[in-house]
Amino acid sequence: MRSIFYLLIFVSVFFSSCSKDDDPVNFNLGLIEVFPLNIIEFQENIYVRLSYEHPEGYLGFSDPDYLSLEVKDSRLSQADYYHLIPITPPNNNLSVSGELLVEIDSPFLFGNGNTELVNFSIRIQDQNLSWSNTITTPNISVNRE
Repeated sequence: MRSIFYLLIFVSVFFSSCSKDDDPVNFNLGLIEVFPLNIIEFQENIYVRLSYEHPEGYLGFSDPDYLSLEVKDSRLSQADYYHLIPITPPNNNLSVSGELLVEIDSPFLFGNGNTELVNFSIRIQDQNLSWSNTITTPNISVNRE
């Protein structure tokens, strides 16, 4: 009888510790296209078209000083950060999905060669301060004129 009592306590504690709130938010980015893939330094910008999906719509910040878009050049150790405006109206919890076009200023060559390959890693932070998955562009050839 005592073992059944302990078993019931264990089972009730186990199920009460499970909560749906512990599930992570499914916040995803996808890569649609990158163009151009072959550029001349200082002359052409790079465009990255992303798809996004957030079940709560917490993308973007009303504070223009909050930088939530991270773009990292594979040749550098530090990323650059940019501001995203809110996708949904304030104090609303709406599932959103859509596309985002990121324009990256024309990269330039770091070395003395005539060509360098670069790719960019991109992710977004939501209003819960959680980061999306990271997407990485294909290699882009940067050429000297």
